[in-house]
Amino acid sequence: MNKEARVDVPKWISWAGLSAIIGGLTAIVLTAPFASAYFSAYPGYDVVPNWVQSLKPALSPLLTFASPVGVYNVYGRVYDLVYLLFLPTAFGLHVLHHGASSRIEKWGFYLLVGGLLSTFIGVAGDYWLNGVTFFIELLGLLILATGAALYGTAILRSKVIPGWCGWLLISCLPGAFLTILLIGHIPSGPTFLFALSWLIIGYMLLFKRGLRPLPEKQGVG
Repeated sequence: MNKEARVDVPKWISWAGLSAIIGGLTAIVLTAPFASAYFSAYPGYDVVPNWVQSLKPALSPLLTFASPVGVYNVYGRVYDLVYLLFLPTAFGLHVLHHGASSRIEKWGFYLLVGGLLSTFIGVAGDYWLNGVTFFIELLGLLILATGAALYGTAILRSKVIPGWCGWLLISCLPGAFLTILLIGHIPSGPTFLFALSWLIIGYMLLFKRGLRPLPEKQGVG
């Protein structure tokens, strides 16, 4: 058996990986109908991306089961749950560093957890309380993207999972601004790359692929 496959990690980390996969798939699958519902509910507020009109016939059944605003709020309330589903994997990655965590890893972890919780609160208030916490949502998304980039840097140094996963997380910070332009919607736009990265990392944790947990007394700088 390959030594790299024999990793000493808590069993719950596999469940954390499954949670990330469910959250990542949910976020990715809901992106198109969620964003499209926004443009249907609030026409004229923003420039509609070309892809919205292209997908409109296919998405029509998913956009007409209630009033436009009602449909949009349903998607927002369901989508909000992905941020809670992402949380266990943040703790799982932190555990893989054991007592050898670097300052970069610790700050990345704090920002990830803080970003996920504040985004969850912000999105909840946005779709349950008529947008009263929208600015908390924006702040949370910025913290989340920053935390992802910082944690990606820590992974490049520690190699607890393959280094290319670190680059995926680093890309979440600049990518968040690009996907806002391409998707045209908040929060699904800036969350898209993070959801994709978390989905892949969740797969690594679920099946224990390429995991290299650090021993308690080993430092990474």
